[in-house]
Amino acid sequence: MEQQQIKVRDLFIPLEKYPYLNENQMLEEAIQTFMDLRQENGGRIKYGMLFVVNNSNELVGKLSLMDVLHGFAPRLFDATKVAKFDGKEGQYPGLALLHEEAVYAECGKSRKTPIKNHIRAIDFTIGADIPMLEALIMMSGRNEFDTPVTDNGTIIGVLRLEEIFAAMCNSVCMLP
Repeated sequence: MEQQQIKVRDLFIPLEKYPYLNENQMLEEAIQTFMDLRQENGGRIKYGMLFVVNNSNELVGKLSLMDVLHGFAPRLFDATKVAKFDGKEGQYPGLALLHEEAVYAECGKSRKTPIKNHIRAIDFTIGADIPMLEALIMMSGRNEFDTPVTDNGTIIGVLRLEEIFAAMCNSVCMLP
């Protein structure tokens, strides 16, 4: 039995239904937007990324939950990037504890900074007519699971891992 090939076009969230912010809004407004987008009953945050537009409503980038956290505590992330440390190798997450008090103090002060200082350019997109499994491999290879979708070079929406997962579980890999 041959399955009809599912394309990105069949799964993505259209741009007009995807949340966005203006680049001049503050980090605290980004936080509130993410929190307002939680699933019912205060559950999990529904979106891990927001689009960012300028005053002309042109798309200028994206802002992720991690970008907001970097905005809150830039020194935490910089301080735990250790190139070499005698007697230890690999990652150094334990160093974060040394900066805990400073991070919490910094967090409150940075709420009033504009998000334009923290947005990232959109440097990876997926075409609307690409097959779902090819899109999944591309997203996995870049570790990007909220990916803008393009049609003829124009961003038309976002494909999330959640939509691919649901499509696979509901049609391709159904349980008996």
